[in-house]
Order: sequence, then C-alpha cells, then structure tokens
Amino acid sequence: MKRRNYLRIGVIVVLLVLILVFQYALNHSESFLIFYIRHLFLPLQRGRSNLFNGISISVGDTLYLLLALLLLLVLIRTVYFLFTFKRNKNDLLTESLRLGMLPLIIYFLFLLLWGGNYSRKPLSAEWNLETLQWDTHALIDLNETLVRQMNAVQQHPISYTTLELTNTLANRLYHQRFGDKLPHLKVKPTSLGYMLNYLGIQGYYNPLSGEGQFNRFIPPFMHPFVVSHEMAHQAGIAAEDDANLLAYVLASESTIPAFRYSAYFNLFLYAYSDLQVRDSTAARQIFAGLNQQSRNDMDTLRAMNRRYRSRFRRISTSLYDEYLRLHGQTEGINTYSDVSRWVYFREHAREKGADLNVCP
Repeated sequence: MKRRNYLRIGVIVVLLVLILVFQYALNHSESFLIFYIRHLFLPLQRGRSNLFNGISISVGDTLYLLLALLLLLVLIRTVYFLFTFKRNKNDLLTESLRLGMLPLIIYFLFLLLWGGNYSRKPLSAEWNLETLQWDTHALIDLNETLVRQMNAVQQHPISYTTLELTNTLANRLYHQRFGDKLPHLKVKPTSLGYMLNYLGIQGYYNPLSGEGQFNRFIPPFMHPFVVSHEMAHQAGIAAEDDANLLAYVLASESTIPAFRYSAYFNLFLYAYSDLQVRDSTAARQIFAGLNQQSRNDMDTLRAMNRRYRSRFRRISTSLYDEYLRLHGQTEGINTYSDVSRWVYFREHAREKGADLNVCP
C-alpha cells in the first residue's frame, strides 16, 4: 500500500476522533460550549462577515457547487476503479479513502464553524414552564391575538423596502438588543434562483461561509421575518424554533410596521395551521375576523406554493427533516411550528408583569 494511503487512513482516524471528542465536549461540558461560542464561533463568524459581506454574490453557494463537483468526481472515479478492480485495485483504495475523508473534513468544518451551536440550551431553558399550559384553548387565544395585531397594523398602508434596507434595519435591531458582541449581520439573495421555490425554501444559512441566504422571489411581506430568521442563525442560534422565536421578538417589538406585520403574519401561518388540525371550526371563526389584506397575502402564498409544487419539495423536506433530527431536534421539520408555543408563553408571562428573556 502506498505511503500516502497510510497518511489518508491516519487523517480519517484523527478526524473521527476529533469529531467524537469535540461533539462530546460540546454536549457534556458547559464551560467548553461557552468557550466554543465566545472564542471560536463568534470570532470566526465575525471574520467571515468582514470578508464576505462586501461581495454581492453568494460565496457559500459557489463553495457548495465546488464541493459537490469534487465529491461527484471522486465518486465517479471510485465506481470506475470498482468495475476495473483487477487493473486498478490500488487506485480503488486511494479513491475510497478520499471518498471517506472528504465528508469527514466537511463535517468537522461544519462543527467548528457553526454546527456546535446545536448544543446550546433552548432560548426557553430558563423559563419556568411548569406553570404554563399549552392546549387548544391557548392556541385559540394566540390566533385571536395575532388576528387583532394584524388588523391593527393593516389600518394604515405598509411600505416594504429593498433587501438592502431591510438588512440594515434588521441588523440594527439585533445590535440594539444584544450589543457589539454580535458580528455585522447581512443576508444575501441566493444564486440558486427559482430552484428554491420548487424546493419550498425561503432562506437558509451556509455554515461554511457564514452567509445568510434569501429567496428573493418570496412576497415582500415575508422579507423582514425571513431576513431576521436567517440573521438569528448568523448570531449562533441553530434550532429552528429558537431562530423563529428570536426573529419574532425582534420584529414584533420594533417600531417598524413592515417588521411587526411580517412577524405577526408568519407566526399566524404556524398557529393557524396548528389550529386547523386541532379545531377546524374555531379556526374558521377566527379567520372570518381577519382583515382583507392579510387574506390576500395568504392567497398569494398559496398561489405561489401551487405554482411551484413538485416532488422535489417533498424530497428536500424529508432530507431536511432527517438533518434536524440528527442534530437533536427530535420533532424534525415540525420544530419550526414550536414557535407558536414559545410566543404564547412569553406574551402570557408579560401580561402578568414578567418577561421571559431571549438571548443568543
């Protein structure tokens, strides 16, 4: 066996050990997790933000493409050498080791650059949830409150801004609340174009480049919330329900009507969908009190979903569901809708004079 193959085996073993030790330390040592957030993730995120924010194109998308091509090339070579085993058994071993090494390198970088944030405690970890009850009555109450809030905001025309200004406003909201410990947050339009529509993706975070990506084809009333959600990931919030919660709190408590409405509307999408399953009669009664513009906005989203309906959406949703479960979010894709519960608990506590803090 070639000396370089011994080296590749050594690299694979070292990477496996590093990943296991790193993951164990993150999950079992609070001091190491704090060290990771303060001295690894945040400095690395700040450096990537400084490096890539000034570039208009998505560096992460380009990186994804190059990695996919590299992986495909190694896979093709491995298959070729497999079918020509007698003549190329040494080459087959080499390509097999490369095929095993590349995903390990990528996953270790994922953990180092951002993935360790999955070990954070939920934003609701310090809340006293024993005294709070989440049932159909609570869900009805939340839906009614959201309808009142949307109706109130829609009494005056809402002006939606460009993505550049939405970025500026959302970044300002984050820094006003959490200070300069956060890097400069910016979300870019993805270079994947209409593909995201067929996959049912509104935005995503690239853990390798640290960029937040945005589907520029979604309607304007979705923009403030989606941008704020992706910025939550840039701030180190990995869990999807927590990213939704942080985006909702910042947007709904701002003085910007477009941000408040986007927060109420997006939360209503989750809460109303849940209520339709639990109590369809109550859901219809609540929807009857919704203002016409918000109904039109819901129709716009439905029309968009119908237009871009495809089997690829089911596949991407299934894959992402497995990804979330693999990283500790046991409810998978349903984790997103947990934000309804957290918002209800927080608003309920505030009505009683308490405040359930949210801090990345």
